[in-house]
Amino acid sequence: MQERINNAHSQLTTTDFSILNYLITHKEKIQNQSIHKIAEAIFVSSASIVRLAKKLDFTGFSEMKYYMKAETEDNSEEFKSSISLLEQDIQDTLNLISEQNLQPICQQMKQAKRIFCYGTDWGEKFSVSYLARNFLACNLFMHQFPSITEFLWTLEQMTEDDLVIIISFSGNNDDLKRLLPLLKVKNVPVFSITPLSGNFLSSEASFRLYYKSTKLDITKTNETEYNFYSSLNVLIDFLFRYYHDNYFNE
Repeated sequence: MQERINNAHSQLTTTDFSILNYLITHKEKIQNQSIHKIAEAIFVSSASIVRLAKKLDFTGFSEMKYYMKAETEDNSEEFKSSISLLEQDIQDTLNLISEQNLQPICQQMKQAKRIFCYGTDWGEKFSVSYLARNFLACNLFMHQFPSITEFLWTLEQMTEDDLVIIISFSGNNDDLKRLLPLLKVKNVPVFSITPLSGNFLSSEASFRLYYKSTKLDITKTNETEYNFYSSLNVLIDFLFRYYHDNYFNE
């Protein structure tokens, strides 16, 4: 499914990604739901779901649902605890990774003259450090930007022989909307890592990987948001191991 999503990425709308998030999160549940029930659950029209299926090169929703059923393990447990949500996020992330062709990404990392990394917030910066630390074992050094200021300092010296890796939970902040057009003008390849969603960063990136992260309602304050990065770090670890196994001693 991930390969189909990537192939159709430029055609997908915010509504399409909302539908995909629901379908991927409820793979087992949707097998017993009609298209009308699914549409009601996510406040879209049945026609929107059919259009999405056709964008992903299915003949219709029934074929897409059958395709997803074939991907799903026989597990009807209803996940309710935060630990179960973590387990499901990790499994969904592994499913997303397994559907993605990592070869072009790793080839670009191997041939890049320099690799620059940027995380848009504290949690993302921690994951950038984890990424850079892992790849040191493969003699791949990554320059980490502590803030947008240092990124802009270096931007003028970047070329199409470099690679920029950006990790972002939202993929939609103002800094990214400022940076991405500048990188595009200079033909600098961008590799994005975000949750599966319709966002500016992944839509503009040359390469992209997705992970699954479910928000937890820890407090009753609407302004407080808790994002967790365990599944993101699983993706990073997987990417590193794939590179190590296939490209390190090439």
